[in-house]
Amino acid sequence: MPSGSGGDDRPGALYRPGRRDLLKVLGIGGVAALAGCSSSQNDGSGGGTTDSTESDGSTASGDGIRTVGGDYVSASSVDASSLNWISIADQTSGNYIGLTLDATWVITPDQEIFPLWADISSEDGRVYEVSLRDNLQWGAGYGQMTAEDWVYMIQEVFQAPDNWSGYPNTDDWYRNDEPIPVEQTGTLTFEIRLPEVDPSFPFKPVLWGQSCMPRGILEKYAPSGDTQGLQQDEEVNTLAYAGNLGPYSYEQWERESQFVVTRNEDYYLREVAAEEGFEGYDDAFAEAFAEAPYFDRYVIRVIKEESARLGALRSGEVTSAGVPPNKAEQFRNLSDIELNVTPQPFVAVLAYNQRANGWKPFRRKAVRQALAHAVDKQAIAESIYRGYARPAQTMQPEWSEWYVADRITNYGVGDNYGAEATRSALSEALSDTEYSYDGETLEDGNGEQVTLSLFFDQGQNTEQTTAEFIAQEFGNNAGIDVELQATSSFIESYASNAPPEGEDVPWSAGMFNGGPRNVSVGQEPWDMSVNLGFNTYPYTPASSQGFFEERGGINYYGYVPDADIAGLYEQASRTVDEAERRELFGRAFGLINDEQPFGFVTMSSSISGYDSTLQGPIEDFASGWDFQRWYFE
Repeated sequence: MPSGSGGDDRPGALYRPGRRDLLKVLGIGGVAALAGCSSSQNDGSGGGTTDSTESDGSTASGDGIRTVGGDYVSASSVDASSLNWISIADQTSGNYIGLTLDATWVITPDQEIFPLWADISSEDGRVYEVSLRDNLQWGAGYGQMTAEDWVYMIQEVFQAPDNWSGYPNTDDWYRNDEPIPVEQTGTLTFEIRLPEVDPSFPFKPVLWGQSCMPRGILEKYAPSGDTQGLQQDEEVNTLAYAGNLGPYSYEQWERESQFVVTRNEDYYLREVAAEEGFEGYDDAFAEAFAEAPYFDRYVIRVIKEESARLGALRSGEVTSAGVPPNKAEQFRNLSDIELNVTPQPFVAVLAYNQRANGWKPFRRKAVRQALAHAVDKQAIAESIYRGYARPAQTMQPEWSEWYVADRITNYGVGDNYGAEATRSALSEALSDTEYSYDGETLEDGNGEQVTLSLFFDQGQNTEQTTAEFIAQEFGNNAGIDVELQATSSFIESYASNAPPEGEDVPWSAGMFNGGPRNVSVGQEPWDMSVNLGFNTYPYTPASSQGFFEERGGINYYGYVPDADIAGLYEQASRTVDEAERRELFGRAFGLINDEQPFGFVTMSSSISGYDSTLQGPIEDFASGWDFQRWYFE
């Protein structure tokens, strides 16, 4: 899913083969091998926690007492786009919804599956059984969550041939252009039958972190494909159906101001902790969930200006806020604020609009390759991000085992950076078009300098500085004039796209890819953007396949690949041989580096400031997996 720049800063035990046993069954040597990294920080969140219960029934965690109280207030630079999770693909909206709805399961810092609503098991890595807890209750009178809800949603929404709901990840539920068979096997169980072995399936965001809606809501709209009806449904837009399924309950959403939820008195995990515990974890770990969540309210305040957000953090008006790299050292020395630097799997990109309302030459691989020489990535990493970032070259971080260096061209670095390299490559790439150089200036057929727009998020100073630097580099090295545009509605007005009203298209992959690029366009024209970053999925690299398919659900930029990148992804997903998987993924990420579907800029750490009394955040990109048990000391 794309990551917005200014989102919120967080992020009965069922008997199954243990999570480690599951990986053994699938022929995986260990969790770390599957995830592509050597180890994760152990902060005591797992079975080895030292929590203990006090005589008053509260829970101690090292140096503090876990009691319910206080408001957690987070600062965000942007508001959510919708509370209808079926149609959203931005991190901020997901953060809002995730406060009221948990999900199937999460991945811990030890890279193990931790069941929330459900657990998953398999004997062969092809047929998976999903089992729901028996204490999950919808709100608004929809009764118990059952497997029937899930199977109906998967078949009638995720796999609907016309994608009537605008679900952006519909391709996750297809294999070889055929829907994955899904069958209810019991009141609380359903089966997913993959056409081929996929050992990493439980770790992919197909079902990992997946939410659900009651059949009772969906069946009002699915038979007729009533998109507008679902979008306008009162129960959907107030999360009234959330019941006991999340730690908080919806209270209010003041657009462009704040989102407020209150502690859910019926939260299902408290019952699980009290009566059953959690398989593979000790009693002390369960006791940490005994009164979860530990805040009376959770508030996300929309504060667009960076200076105002940081001022609110310094004064204690908010509990947490993102801290830009150039301000990190100022906050590191404040006694009442804890600075958290967390490695992230998100890559910052320079998206090129290859749709009909963008600059047409972006459709040429050679043009995109040429422009990759124009921007000094090392300067961005060191000067703008103050060393809290590294240059990015493909859809994996350098530390991932799937990153094969000898298949990568290091664009924007050393000999692959500068005016000479950019102009010579761009001149050749455009030699059969109306575009040509007049001295150091790239001109169109009318003798006018090529001018392109570049969008960034309003109120994001680091993003703005990056955009300004890119604009300067394009001018100096490519001879292209760049006009900067600040926006607070990039998703709604630019990235979301659809064909003109009344015009039929042969396919649609959701709100971010409404059809072929010659027909489906956003409301407003744009050329380039640094508004959204992408998840590289170092745990399960095959999960990024949709970014590189013409019909991919997140392909708002209209990229059509030259090479069969998707085929390499699919081959890699099918094999359990680690050496073969690494070879196939290495080739795929080499081709992505070669095709430059968008400009890879940097991979940075997430820097957040937290009230020093807050207990819970860790410096691991799985931080927040257990946010339900965070508390004020």
